[in-house]
Amino acid sequence: MKTQKIILGCLLTTSIAVFSQVGINTSNPSAALDLVSMGNTSATKALEINNSSATEMFTVQNDGNIGVNSPAVVNNTAQFNINSGSPSKSVLKLNNISNTKDKSSADINYNQFSSLVADNNGNVFIQYDIKNSSGNPATFDGVYNAGTAYTNLIGISNASITQFQLISDFVFGNTATGGSVLYADITYSRDNGFQVTTYGASSINTNTLTITGIGSNTLTFNYGTGIDLIFNSNLAASGTTSGNIQYRVTSGSNIPFNVFNSFRSRL
Repeated sequence: MKTQKIILGCLLTTSIAVFSQVGINTSNPSAALDLVSMGNTSATKALEINNSSATEMFTVQNDGNIGVNSPAVVNNTAQFNINSGSPSKSVLKLNNISNTKDKSSADINYNQFSSLVADNNGNVFIQYDIKNSSGNPATFDGVYNAGTAYTNLIGISNASITQFQLISDFVFGNTATGGSVLYADITYSRDNGFQVTTYGASSINTNTLTITGIGSNTLTFNYGTGIDLIFNSNLAASGTTSGNIQYRVTSGSNIPFNVFNSFRSRL
C-alpha cells in the first residue's frame, strides 16, 4: 500500500508539472482550465452544478447568461439571475463594504454614484439621474473652506440648473457662545435665482437666523451675531452666458462646510 501511494504521488506530481493547462472539448487550452461548450445559445449549457439532492444550484448557459438557483432558461433573461428560493431570504448581502461617512478614501470618486432600482419583474438598473442625463453635467460634493473673499463653488451657464445640500458644524453665528449648525437645500437657476426649499439651524445659544436674497443672485444666511455665509452668482448681468456660483463668509478664514447630493445639470 505504501509503495502504491508513492507511485501515485509521483504520477500526480508529474501530471501537474507537465499538464499545467487543462482543456475540455479543446486540445489547445489557453487558460489553466479552458472549457469549450457544445453550443452558443440558451438551448444548451456550458456548466451545471447540482447538490446531493440533484437540485441544480449554478447554471452557465451557452448564451452567456448565468443562473444561481435558477436553472430554467425562461427565467435567465438577464446576464446574471439570482433566485433566493424564499421570500424571507435576501438574494444579495454585502459584508465589510467601504464606509463613505467622511469621504475618506482617495481611491473612491463619490460623485459618480447613482441609485440602483428594481422594476416589477426584478430587473435592476441605474435610476434616472439628472447628473447623467444632460449635456456636460457635474457634481461638486466635498468639504469647502470659506474666507471673506469669494471662492468659486461650481461653474454655471445661463442654461444651468444647480442644486446642492449643505451642512456645517458649529462654525456659523457667534462661535464665542457655541456657534450654530446650519443645514439647507439650495437650488439656483438664472431665471429664479437662489431658492431654499428646506433649512435648519441649531445654536447652542439663541442666535436668530434670517435668510435673505431668495429669488435673487445673492443668498445670505444671516445670523443675528457672528459669522454669516453668503452664496453669489455672477450671472446677474444681462447677456452673461457663463460664470460661477461663489461662496464667502463675513468674517474669519477657513470656515468649513460640507456640500453633498449636488449636481449641475449642464454647462
